[in-house]
Amino acid sequence: MKKRLLALLMAGVMALSAAGCGASTEENPASETTPAQTQAASDVVEELKIGICKEVTPRSLASESGSFGRMNYNAFCAGTWLTRDENNEMQPNLMTSWEILDGGNIIRATFATDQGITWHDGEPFTIDDVIFSVELMNDGLNSGYLSKITSVEKIDETTVEFHVADGAAYFTLGNSAVFVRMYPKHIWENIEDPASYTGEDATIGCGPYKLVNVDEDAQTMHYEAVGETYLDRELTVRSVTVRSYDTQDALVMALRNGEIDAMYDYSNPIPPTMLPSITGVEGVDPGKGMNMGLFQILFGFNKQPTDDLEFRRAVRYALNYELLATTIGGEDGQIPSEGIISPAGIAYDDSLPQLAQDQEQAKAILEAAGYVDVDGDGWREMPDGSPMDVLVTPQYNATKAALYQRIAEIIVTNLGEVGVKCTLDEESIRNSDHEQQIRNDGAYEIYICYATQGVSFYKTPFLYMFDDDLSMWGTCDLENFDTAYNNMLNAQGPEDYAEYVKELQHIASEEVIGIALCWDTAYYPYRTDKYEGWINYPGWGVIICETWYNLRPIS
Repeated sequence: MKKRLLALLMAGVMALSAAGCGASTEENPASETTPAQTQAASDVVEELKIGICKEVTPRSLASESGSFGRMNYNAFCAGTWLTRDENNEMQPNLMTSWEILDGGNIIRATFATDQGITWHDGEPFTIDDVIFSVELMNDGLNSGYLSKITSVEKIDETTVEFHVADGAAYFTLGNSAVFVRMYPKHIWENIEDPASYTGEDATIGCGPYKLVNVDEDAQTMHYEAVGETYLDRELTVRSVTVRSYDTQDALVMALRNGEIDAMYDYSNPIPPTMLPSITGVEGVDPGKGMNMGLFQILFGFNKQPTDDLEFRRAVRYALNYELLATTIGGEDGQIPSEGIISPAGIAYDDSLPQLAQDQEQAKAILEAAGYVDVDGDGWREMPDGSPMDVLVTPQYNATKAALYQRIAEIIVTNLGEVGVKCTLDEESIRNSDHEQQIRNDGAYEIYICYATQGVSFYKTPFLYMFDDDLSMWGTCDLENFDTAYNNMLNAQGPEDYAEYVKELQHIASEEVIGIALCWDTAYYPYRTDKYEGWINYPGWGVIICETWYNLRPIS
């Protein structure tokens, strides 16, 4: 198993807080500060300032929304099981080692419950917290991340065995990295409605930083390191202030002015249209990286005509991919292939053909399938002669509402050019409840959504098409797709996993279960004039789990 290298411990500058972890030190009187301590103090980041376009509420370990929830994807205030590196490999964190046994039906895992880690209220982190967290996530929160775990057996005070259904041990580990965090049993075991709980102790985690102050008016949250080290690694960032901005325009201006040091906004990089505002600005790096997430079309298999393969094939030929790529990704936008998955994704198959517009072919397919203009009004009817008006529903996203609308307009226009009448669902652009109800009911026909980086890591963009409680959105009921996706979930290792991901790409090509609209570049800008040691994860940016241990002031 991979093991973390031990970082050199800093010379003692201040005592570890009571909520900290690692070896404790005695605080020296200010009058006795040594030259070595002065040198150490100058070699750490006293306050890292991060900008985000998420509100300061809700604040709870159980929430993944808002500034607090999104920051916890980075093993920050919450202590996560595992992390990922820039190559998408799972790395230890609170789960320090693991073995897959019994053909993928058992995970024997060791946790850092013997390394002095405490919850931010001072209570020790124990193996009982690990067991409780699994039960809470499966039964109280219905999160889905650990749904394949059927039971947990305590082996000793640092080790458990997770019993996993369907041999899905490998997928469960991959699915848990970044997202699965620990919950303090002594707090959450008494909460009746954990999914909605936002009490003052809802933010108590066991990660390397604790929340110490919230300013609702200024839309800021301030965090402090729990000590000088965490899991025997030096924390080079002593405190973090996260400020929430209403718009990305305001955030980028703050970055240009030096008010913040970096941008972080999971699955919401700045659009390429904003690049001119940071290109060439001294001390600012655009944070460019290939995006694993992507915009895509889902077809509604519960509705006509999108349940018809021939209609879906015609849609794929009708679209202007050059215009879509430029609209979404600017000059760096790439036309996708029929396999949907980005080149940055695991097991990307470069043998599948690139998408190309051919409206004459689209018309021929529609004619052959019986979608003809019966009454001569310029619009095709259904094969049974009834009117056809296809609903195009964009996903609700307040930050990117204009982009979603523009994508939808292109699709409506392109389909109109081959005689398919469409209606743009404008209510979904402005009303999140309306949009959520449509996708939860599986009532969409052509649905435009975004496969986030986190989902695309292991679940792949196909999760959004999978007709299962794990997805909640998907309506694809094709047997070969269902079998291949379940096989991927139950993969025994990376080679097995890659095989099924490639099979899914070929099914996407043959059955047109969805369409990728662009392979784009993600931009998460950051400043380079104060700190060094930034690591840019493709599609994620520089605010990552390694930032806390690598960032240093520029000498």
